[in-house]
Amino acid sequence: MKSFEVVTFGSALKDIMFYSDEIEVLKNSKDVTKQKLMAVEYGAKMHINEVFVNYGGGALNVAVGLNNFGIRVAPMVNVGKDLVGKEIFSYLKGLGVKTSLMNVDHQRKTGFSLILTDKKTREHTIFTYKGASNFLEAKGLRNFRTKWMYLSSLNSHDWALQVDKIMRQTRRDVKIFWNPGSMQLEEHEKLVPFLPFVEILMLNKDEAIELVKNEKPRTTKAKLNDVKFLLNSIVKMGPQKIVITQGEKGVSAIDELGKYYYIPSQAVKKRIVDTVGAGDSFSSGLLAGMVRYEDFHRALKLAVKNSSFVLYRIGAQNGLLKIKL
Repeated sequence: MKSFEVVTFGSALKDIMFYSDEIEVLKNSKDVTKQKLMAVEYGAKMHINEVFVNYGGGALNVAVGLNNFGIRVAPMVNVGKDLVGKEIFSYLKGLGVKTSLMNVDHQRKTGFSLILTDKKTREHTIFTYKGASNFLEAKGLRNFRTKWMYLSSLNSHDWALQVDKIMRQTRRDVKIFWNPGSMQLEEHEKLVPFLPFVEILMLNKDEAIELVKNEKPRTTKAKLNDVKFLLNSIVKMGPQKIVITQGEKGVSAIDELGKYYYIPSQAVKKRIVDTVGAGDSFSSGLLAGMVRYEDFHRALKLAVKNSSFVLYRIGAQNGLLKIKL
C-alpha cells in the first residue's frame, strides 16, 4: 500500500500571469468583504507590460512546497488528457513529486488561471477556469496511507460530498488541514458541520469575515474587523486550530487550548515582486512544520518565512524555500 506524509486534494492548473500599469486599485467602504477593488477603463484596450506562464492550483502549489521541505507528498488532482495535463505530469515528475494519485479525465480539459496584476502595487486578481478540477472525486482513499490531508478550494457542485468522504478519514487517524474557497464559504450551512473534524482551518481575513458574518446572531462591522473576535467566533465552530492571514499585517492564530499567536510578516516590501501563491506557500510551510516539528508556533514561523520568500519571485512556486526538514 502506498504511504505518504501528506496528500493534497484540489486543483492543478496552468497559470498565465500578466502585469499592467493601467490598473487602478480602489478602496471600497460599501462592502466589508470587498475592501479593495481593481478597476480598468471600460471598453479600452489595455497594455500588458509582462507575461509569465507557470503551473499552479492549490493542491499543486502546496504539494510542490511540501516536496521542497522533504515531505513525502502526493497531489490528488484531476487533469485532462491534453497537452497541459501532460505538461503538469512531466513537471511534477521532474521535481520528484509522486504522481500516482493523479487522475486523467478523458472528457474534460485541464484548467487554467488568468492572473491580472497591478504593476504598481503588485496586487492581483485571479480569473480561474477549473476545468477537469471541477470534477475531482475523492476515490480510492483506502488504497493509501497518509498522516495528513490538505484540502484546497473546491468548485464542484458536489464539493460537500467529496469533503464528507475526506473528513471520514479522521477515523483512520488522518489529520485534516482545510483552506476552503469561495463556494464553500457561500454555502455556509454545508461548510460549518465539517469544521469539528478539522485540525487546522486556514483563512485570509476577508474569508474569516465571510464565515463569521453568516453566523447568528448577526454582528457589527467593527467586530468583524477585529481579528481576535473572528478567531474566538470560529473556534466555537469546532476546528482545533484556526489561522487568519492578513497580508503585510502578519498572521494571527488560536489553538485548541485557547492560546493566541501572532507572527508579523517577514516580507521586505521593497523586494516584493509578486503576491500570487503567498497563501499556498504559507500552507505548505505550516503543514511541513506540523509534520516535522508537531509544534504549532514553530510551524507558524516557518509558514511566514516560506510565504515571505515566494513574494520575491514571479509565480506561486519559484520563490519557495528548499530546505530538507
